Amino acid sequence: MDLARTANILVSSSAVATGSHIIPSEDVDRAFGMPVGKLRSRAGIESLAYAAEGENEPTLGARATQDALRTAACGAHQLDWIIATSETHHGYPSLSAQLHSRLLLREDCAALDVGGACLGLLNALAVAQAFIGSGQAQFIAVVTADVHSRTLTPDRVDGEFGGLFVDGASAFLLRRAGGDFSGGYRLGDFLFGCAGQYAAAIQVSGVKEGGLDVTFDGEALSRAAITHMEKVLATVELRSGISRSSVGAFATHQPNPRLVTLLAKQRGVSTDKFPRIARTSGNLGSSTSGAALHQAMQNATKLPSAARRPIFLASLGPGLLFGGGWLTPHNGSVRA
Repeated sequence: MDLARTANILVSSSAVATGSHIIPSEDVDRAFGMPVGKLRSRAGIESLAYAAEGENEPTLGARATQDALRTAACGAHQLDWIIATSETHHGYPSLSAQLHSRLLLREDCAALDVGGACLGLLNALAVAQAFIGSGQAQFIAVVTADVHSRTLTPDRVDGEFGGLFVDGASAFLLRRAGGDFSGGYRLGDFLFGCAGQYAAAIQVSGVKEGGLDVTFDGEALSRAAITHMEKVLATVELRSGISRSSVGAFATHQPNPRLVTLLAKQRGVSTDKFPRIARTSGNLGSSTSGAALHQAMQNATKLPSAARRPIFLASLGPGLLFGGGWLTPHNGSVRA
């Protein structure tokens, strides 16, 4: 693939749609049989966003995608691919196919689903970057969507695990830089890996009569999460040549706000550079990094073009999958 062509790929717009039923964390404590105040004091979560009746992965994903298209003044008919990722949608047709139908996309607009759970957004962005860079597409929508609240219920999982997860979606429109288009963020490179020694720290599988068998070693997972996200961000800093002090925002996975605070401290950067997604929404799964990236891009639009700064990405998935990347502001046209 032509690396110069790959380097000229932009995230031109973004959007987020969270579940419209906002619940105080104390109510979730009670529902899961935890001491009242545990989510707020131990995890730093003040409220959680749950899907209301009629909301699910396709409806939330479609809403986010429509908002992203509207922001970019791009018609749905212009999309060449829609790439979706979800850790909770397991039905058929697949999420990408359902989104394709809801958005009334062209028949020759391809649909693809990728995995990775909380790492799914970065996987999908990397795939979209490759498609556009190889000349197979001009416009791609990358969509994440999860509805945990109908699977991780109090009668199926305990509060330490189930009480953290919520419902939402994110969408990003990718395109080639060029012409008269200015704004958005240029995608840099991605890096990925898998620390399999931590695979047993979190495992979820179905059992008879609709139950769930959950293995969740919170302490081991927290240590591994901090260690590997710190390593990912250090590697991104090295490969990009962008110092952490020059970064405007860190759009990372947020298992809970307390871990984000610890990560910021260990990297020697202000917690203000981490969009506070989990504090008011909870853990959005594959959409957590998406919501953080969207917020970082929205915050940048309030600044003069010259003051906008790079964004670092870092996330983890069960396995222990990990990945990272970076984006830089695009302030003018680039010849493709």
